Amino acid sequence: MAKLGQASEMNLRYGYFETDLTFTTDEFGIEYLPGIAILDFVFCLLYAAREVRQGNVGDIGFTENGQLIHLIPNGEIVTVKRSWAQDVGSCDAGIFFTVVTRFCGDVLEFIAQRYPAFLDNPTQSKLVGMLAEFQR
Repeated sequence: MAKLGQASEMNLRYGYFETDLTFTTDEFGIEYLPGIAILDFVFCLLYAAREVRQGNVGDIGFTENGQLIHLIPNGEIVTVKRSWAQDVGSCDAGIFFTVVTRFCGDVLEFIAQRYPAFLDNPTQSKLVGMLAEFQR
């Protein structure tokens, strides 16, 4: 953590912060994802949300394995498909973007509060800029 302010984007994405995640849709219930590299997930989520906003499929990949979450825009609905399961879920596009914004903002705030040196890292600024795209 002593070099957090100067750590490369790659190191921050894969070598610093790991957590367990859950996400859900009404259709498939709670999905538990253990040991996720959280900053990599935030990057992937923001890139995927950008694609969805542009009308394209957004994918979230995991460095820990070959699994993918496909986010498929369909009008005002985002369909959620997981590469490891047959059932699909969906959510309102507006809710999707609200949750993405809140989740990513909360992750960045949590890390910055506990590790102030993170605020000096250019990767933090990059993520804040990406997040700002959804806050306009």
